Amino acid sequence: MAAWQRAETVLMTVLGIDTATSRGSVALARPGEVLAAVPLLERGAHARDLLLRIDGLLQKTGLRPSDLHGLAVTVGPGSFTGVRIGLATAKGFAYSLGIGLAGLSTLEALARAAAPVRGGAQPPLVCATIEAGRGEVYAALFRWVGGEPVRETADLSYRPEDLLRALPTGARVVGDGSAALERAVRETGREIEVIDPWPMLAATLALWGSRTLLPGSPYVRGGARPNYVRPSDAEVVKR
Repeated sequence: MAAWQRAETVLMTVLGIDTATSRGSVALARPGEVLAAVPLLERGAHARDLLLRIDGLLQKTGLRPSDLHGLAVTVGPGSFTGVRIGLATAKGFAYSLGIGLAGLSTLEALARAAAPVRGGAQPPLVCATIEAGRGEVYAALFRWVGGEPVRETADLSYRPEDLLRALPTGARVVGDGSAALERAVRETGREIEVIDPWPMLAATLALWGSRTLLPGSPYVRGGARPNYVRPSDAEVVKR
């Protein structure tokens, strides 16, 4: 029997992998408990660093690959190369170990990482952002309801000034796209409140996966596909 099929009788131990953001990370978690989390060493070095960091994480916690019950990975938007590396690595582990794999929008992961904040208070509206290049940011708006983020908008790319104009009053901003928004504040006159410009997402992913990866879940096995939002620079040049 594969490990993912035993989820009802064991505490799910899940490996979280984020290579979609500039601050990549890996983490191990069980429901309600982060066992360990570490950042990837260098921006743009995810391919060289990822397997070494996963191995170090397992050694740190005294676990073996066979102790894993599932994986959770950011599927984008974000770095095109990073998304591919993370998905390929996660799918390789899931296939070789016979365990479940869950993919989560990077923007939803950012929204989940934004709470709780300030003594446990959850912001009612969170705008998750990622620097997208070409003078744009990826963004999506989430509303916190009953301790869970409910999506208000799809993952899209925006010019910072356009996003600022559309941003509802009271929304708080999370993610590295906040820097581009702050630069655009002078043009629009809008004020923004940044919760955390550089969250480490793997712990959030692993915790989410430990609750999500259960038998019968729609995310189990094969549920991770890339979410690029827009064509890569290379694809644009070809056109």
